[in-house]
Amino acid sequence: MSDAGGQTLLLKNAHVIDPGRGIDRVADVLIADGKIGAVGEVPPDPQTPVLDLTGSYLTPGWIDLHVHAYGTLGFSDPDSIGVYHGVTSFVEAGGPGIDTLDEFVAVMDRLETDLYVGPFIRPMGLLGLNFIEGDVRTLGNVPIARWLDFAKEHRDRLRYLKCNAIGDYGTGTLKITKGLSEILDLPLYMHIGEFQLQRPDHLLAPEAFKIAEQGDMITHIYHGNLGQVIDRDGKVLPEVLDAQKRGVLFDLGFGGYNFSWDVAEKAYAQGIVPHTISSDLQQFNVVRPAKSLANVMSIATRLGLSLNETIERVTAGPAAALSLTDRAGSLKPGMPADISVFRIETGEFELLDCFNKTRKADRQIVPLMAFKRGKRFDCNFERGLDEKNWFLQIAEDHVPVRAEHLVPAQLAFLSTLANALKEQTWELASAERLDLPKAIELQAIFRGVLDKSNLPLRAAMDALYSCFLDQPFTMQIGLLIMRVERSFMLSRLKEVTSRRPLAA
Repeated sequence: MSDAGGQTLLLKNAHVIDPGRGIDRVADVLIADGKIGAVGEVPPDPQTPVLDLTGSYLTPGWIDLHVHAYGTLGFSDPDSIGVYHGVTSFVEAGGPGIDTLDEFVAVMDRLETDLYVGPFIRPMGLLGLNFIEGDVRTLGNVPIARWLDFAKEHRDRLRYLKCNAIGDYGTGTLKITKGLSEILDLPLYMHIGEFQLQRPDHLLAPEAFKIAEQGDMITHIYHGNLGQVIDRDGKVLPEVLDAQKRGVLFDLGFGGYNFSWDVAEKAYAQGIVPHTISSDLQQFNVVRPAKSLANVMSIATRLGLSLNETIERVTAGPAAALSLTDRAGSLKPGMPADISVFRIETGEFELLDCFNKTRKADRQIVPLMAFKRGKRFDCNFERGLDEKNWFLQIAEDHVPVRAEHLVPAQLAFLSTLANALKEQTWELASAERLDLPKAIELQAIFRGVLDKSNLPLRAAMDALYSCFLDQPFTMQIGLLIMRVERSFMLSRLKEVTSRRPLAA
């Protein structure tokens, strides 16, 4: 990585594609003070460093509007799927809900990649693959005032409101989320595709297409689970065609279960084309099948999109859908110097869907580097594949080094928290079992202790993370407590807080 932020750098001889401005040719791009200075034939200046990108493509910085960087599906190093994958902006799709949005803000502002959020309608956010739907009772008494307060304070982070068009609860969840999205003046973003529910008479996907309005987004349009965009005869559903005519935006949303070559080819042939391309990257699919946004872009070109159309769907398209055109999606002079550089690798490749079906391809997109506000990041896929990045590992046999750097106020907080947790019992949470009410109760206890201290939320969360995690993994605090066996939680807190005197 090298830092060109605040400096001047001339990128020469790349094939520049900027769909929003109609640029598709070899050109120079000047970076000055972290912004786009010029695009075209830039006169040489002996004082300006030059980077020759002959043979490469250069585009506005890629935008991935659906990733999981936070929570039980997230990563300890979200930049590993951001700038180190060639992506300069991404959106956390549903990890936090209204009860955890402040936790998200507290711990997720340290990234190089611009991270926005599309919170989940359920208060705790997404809880994991086996708990995506949760208890419908958690939607009772939607705290509109709290949503409005958060939106007022953090408007710049909010990009959409997410819900899942799955489950046994009818259209109520969709309508509640749609109503709240209108109150907050945000697009509605709906997941379709039933990989848990086994009752085909309860499919909500058709209802999602009916409820969505112009500017709303529906993701996983090529999934191969129950509730597809095509019927048993392979014909696109009329609800899907009607939504398309109304201006509803379709997102590819590859994920781990949500792209089928068979469905994609049939739907694409009938004119169902994604307006945006997103990866839905999360812990378990960064190895395969999603891998990266670049891999999903390669799949989109194999499906039939031209390179220019593919680039548009990760630049100008999502920038418009997310109301980010003032800062992303374009190489217009004066815009932040967010840039993606890649090459087209030719050969024989197999592109995998989520059902172990492949298609042969003769080219793939390989990102080389990203510039974020003029700062250069060389792509590094190994960084994202490191198991420590996507697998939560409790440090059971040692106290993390991070704990040695806790300040007295943090130690005092942990001591008080330990005393409060002594009065509680809980079962260890796993991928198959989660006591959601208990997680909410433990979160409330954590917050109660915090309210009586002078510690910022971020410092309190860092203190607890540091007792158990070598890597700065972030998740909802009640769930983190439940991922640690009770007696071990209490003994570790005692060990950490007794290492040096607490503040008076």
